[in-house]
Amino acid sequence: MKKLTAMIINKLRNSQKVIKLIQLIKISPFYFADLFILIYSIIYNLVCFQKIYDKNFVIVTGSDKHFVETLFQLLENLDKFNFIKKIYVYDLGLEEEDHNNLSKFSNKVEIIKFNFSEHEEFISKRDSHGTLGAYAWKPNIVWEELKKNKNKVIWLDSANLINRRFIFVLIVLTCKGFFSPMSAKKIKDLTFNSTIEAMGLPKKYLNKRNLTGGFVGFDWNNSKSRQLAKMWVDNSNIEELILPKKSHKHNHRWDQSILTVLVYKFKQFGYLPKIKSIFGIKVNQNPNQDFFLYYSGSNKDILNFYNEWYKMNKIISTKTIKYCRIIWLLSWDSYKKIPRKYLKSRKIICQVENLDEFNQIHSTDMLKRVNKFTTNNKFLADEVNEKYGQGFDFYIIDNDVNKLRAEMIKIKNYLI
Repeated sequence: MKKLTAMIINKLRNSQKVIKLIQLIKISPFYFADLFILIYSIIYNLVCFQKIYDKNFVIVTGSDKHFVETLFQLLENLDKFNFIKKIYVYDLGLEEEDHNNLSKFSNKVEIIKFNFSEHEEFISKRDSHGTLGAYAWKPNIVWEELKKNKNKVIWLDSANLINRRFIFVLIVLTCKGFFSPMSAKKIKDLTFNSTIEAMGLPKKYLNKRNLTGGFVGFDWNNSKSRQLAKMWVDNSNIEELILPKKSHKHNHRWDQSILTVLVYKFKQFGYLPKIKSIFGIKVNQNPNQDFFLYYSGSNKDILNFYNEWYKMNKIISTKTIKYCRIIWLLSWDSYKKIPRKYLKSRKIICQVENLDEFNQIHSTDMLKRVNKFTTNNKFLADEVNEKYGQGFDFYIIDNDVNKLRAEMIKIKNYLI
């Protein structure tokens, strides 16, 4: 009886439907609270401003040559909405061809060159993973646009998309003066300890959810919002705060961390809406980030390959499984920790090193799910074909990073 109970409990724990239901229950209070704030904001705006929302705002975004395709995707998306009158695009390292393509968009779009030489030196540098200036250029851009327009400024990362419910953002921003919805994980997970201590955030806020750094709105005419934007840029220009030594993407999120700490520390805006979908916002909609690499073991060589791949191929890769189109299992048994719904709906590439591993795959239902095998063993294909016959597709991993990237893109184009 105990074994049966344990099996049922274990099955429930691993059930995606149960997990999804639990998540829905957890965030359901936020849905009701967000709807209440939206209704409250409409009434407040009508009483105080005699209008539902202020139409005087600008959208601001930015990109370098690496993310120009996501930029084009965003601009095509924004161009659909007549209530958006002006879009400022900051050039963070675009090429001449990119400028030519940008000129084809509507006259809503204005391109502005970001002058790195006028800012702290670290903002113009890339880390070992290609991240530019710890994103400190973003609060600097937002602050400049606030000073210039002296109205509402909404920053959208180039990988974001919106729909008509974005009007709700304008309603709340008009009322509150600031808007940034809830993001993944908690402050303690994604803000480095030295930054928390230096900024004096009380420990009671460490379990609060992070804000979304890739979408944020300020209102120059709201003194609290203006003060927050100034503190955001001032703190982001301090390298030790935004880019502490020994910090990395998995324990610190640069400008997002700074903004989140400031909002919770000063508590100037009361309850802020949490759920992006209510307000017509989608983040991380990168069009070409198709590869999701996964490994559940501790082999150092595989972990080094994983880190090197994401370092060199972030443009075509994502670390969020729901956004990928191809799952690349770096060890065959890693599939056990992938939710079944993704194994069913995504193309699967599987790394195999020897015949024993292939024999184990052959004995599971994963065999019919794998679309392509990768390996470092140049003899493996012959061994497999000798034992099981033809029909298994292998690619031998190339040590040249550029050749490997090109081959994996070819494989992607074939599979999708």
